[in-house]
Amino acid sequence: ALFLIPVALIIARLYYVQGVIADRYVSTWDRTEETLESMPARDGRIVTADGQVLAYDHPRFDIALHYRWLEEPPNRDWLETQARQLLKPAQRRDAELLKRARDSVVQQRAQLHADLAAAAGCSSDELQSSLHRVQGRIERIYAHVFQRQAERDAVARAGPVTPPGTNWSDRAWSAVKTALTTEPVRARRDPLVIQEQLAAHVVVEDVPLSAVAAIESAPARFPGVEVRRMSRRVYPAGRLASHIVGARTVITSDELADLASGTEQTPDAPTTGDRIGRSGIERTHSQQLRGQKGLKRIVRDRRGQLLRTEIVRPPVDGADVVLSFDSRLQNRAESLLDNVLNPPPKQPVGDDAESEQLDAPPPVAPPQGGCIVAIDVRSGRILAAAAAPRFDANLIVDHDAAAWNAAVADPRQPFFPRITQMTIPPGSVFKTLTAVAVIESGLIDPDASFHCQGYLDEPDRNRCLIYRHYGAGHGDVTLDDALCRSCNVYFFDAARKIGPQSIHDWAARFGLGMPTGVDIPGERAGLLPDPRSPDAVWYPGTTLQYAIGQAALAVTPLQVAQMMAAVANDGYLVTPTFVRPSVGPADRSGSDIQLTSYGGTETRSTRRAIPGLSPGTLQRVRAGLRLVVEDDHGTGKRVRHSEVSIAGKTGTAETGGGKPDHAWFAGYVPADEPRVAFVVVLEHGGSGGHVAGPIAHNFVQALLDFGVIQRDRAREE
Repeated sequence: ALFLIPVALIIARLYYVQGVIADRYVSTWDRTEETLESMPARDGRIVTADGQVLAYDHPRFDIALHYRWLEEPPNRDWLETQARQLLKPAQRRDAELLKRARDSVVQQRAQLHADLAAAAGCSSDELQSSLHRVQGRIERIYAHVFQRQAERDAVARAGPVTPPGTNWSDRAWSAVKTALTTEPVRARRDPLVIQEQLAAHVVVEDVPLSAVAAIESAPARFPGVEVRRMSRRVYPAGRLASHIVGARTVITSDELADLASGTEQTPDAPTTGDRIGRSGIERTHSQQLRGQKGLKRIVRDRRGQLLRTEIVRPPVDGADVVLSFDSRLQNRAESLLDNVLNPPPKQPVGDDAESEQLDAPPPVAPPQGGCIVAIDVRSGRILAAAAAPRFDANLIVDHDAAAWNAAVADPRQPFFPRITQMTIPPGSVFKTLTAVAVIESGLIDPDASFHCQGYLDEPDRNRCLIYRHYGAGHGDVTLDDALCRSCNVYFFDAARKIGPQSIHDWAARFGLGMPTGVDIPGERAGLLPDPRSPDAVWYPGTTLQYAIGQAALAVTPLQVAQMMAAVANDGYLVTPTFVRPSVGPADRSGSDIQLTSYGGTETRSTRRAIPGLSPGTLQRVRAGLRLVVEDDHGTGKRVRHSEVSIAGKTGTAETGGGKPDHAWFAGYVPADEPRVAFVVVLEHGGSGGHVAGPIAHNFVQALLDFGVIQRDRAREE
């Protein structure tokens, strides 16, 4: 009885453990862990209106190998497990068979390395060198973790340190407390295994597609091998429109930390290796360009070994963004600027005089930078946006230290986006708006004759340029003549009569002093001084300089193009845009060009009428702008073209400090039925008519060559 009673209790307990609470232990043993991992998606392309790809994702395939398949010598436990899998359960007790199975696994490893090198197109030495680098890195991590664990064990074995002089009762209590509350130190720990030893690591990068096909078509030959699809951003056109396209680079660890702070992490959240737009279209349309990552469910056992994978959501490539301009016209505009900034050793010098800068020689040094901007006067669609100097967008993605340092050290600042951020005085181009203020004031008859003696009050102050050279004035001029010959004295006198506030108000209505709303980031508002501002320091001479585009005025080339478009389209301020509006959902059927939307809605250029304009005001101003080009005394006669009529205004903005002036020409074409407004500006380029004028002429020729505008039939006849 004494023997059977405890046996019965043991049997009862055994039954309870095996039959009642077995799942409590078995479930822990058979527990699996499911994780969701993201699958990369291709970002969308940036394409010009004629189909030239300016940015795209180049697929890159990397080969990753599980650490146990590259570790040398092989891990003993892993090798034993692999060998046992080759044998039947009854054979696993045979030591000889088990040894042969281990040798077979070792041979399979060697054959795998040889096959992998052949498939990837590299030599065995190169592959082995890569394997050794990976193993060395993992072993350094292992050694660091092992050292940290050993330090913790040493502290645990030592126990709490009892201060000297402690009495025996406190020491006894401390020992009892430590024994009851401290986890006992195991005499023998399980072998240390770190996560990196259970994962695959990239051993060959950027392999050809043939290598991917060879590996994925014969998985049995390549155990432990993974093909990872990666991508890198490529800008095939290099410098073409690089300021507009911008750059898309890998997100930094600090940015990831900022995004992760205070937000719940999801599989779609940015992770290490993801890219974000830094500037230009890449930044503004980052959401449309960014593909939707897929989701993959990975199931592992309690040891971390992979059991199975399944696709939860396939990746979706990003939508393409189609730009508004033609790559051929853009390239021609950039070439015109490059030829001026990097002239040949000897330049032909024209011998024609110009009333704005008579007999002025070309500047000794080439301009520091320049822009050409052209927009559709009806829709605001940007047809060309060239800047010089420029940078190669690939330089930001594929860092070349020598080329990068050379670009950063360039005093002309090739990374500076001049189209939207270069703010300089407009010079005589601003007289276009002063003329509008003169007509709208009603205080001055635009047909009334005004006598220009070459200076306003005193011969050494407030003069016309012709007086500086010849000591003579323009004589009797009307408003049209003042625009044509760029007569400073006429506008000085008009400004004193109408006051600076009227000029300011009309300039503000035409968009100066505020961003245009263009769809690329970082646009500057420029500076339009307000005489009524409490902070304004205003003198009588300030009003005179204000009227001719000097004083503290500062505008961007894009603002001037928008202003000239409003003059050409009879008083409608259009919003410039670089991206074509969406006509429907993104096409993912494989067509060459896909359209996208901006900011989640269709991009539509806004047209708003300029308030307060009287009928006929702009018609009168346009007549004067046409004379600037077509009259023999016009400052823009070098822009004149035999096949199409052009209207516009030259500008020579003084800079001071002994530096050359800024050269401007802003106009529209054709003069009779305006279609395109354009601006040419050269930073420290010299005379507007002498330097910017010929470039404007050549740009109009490009508009004709590429069919943007048509030749005037009347001129052909």
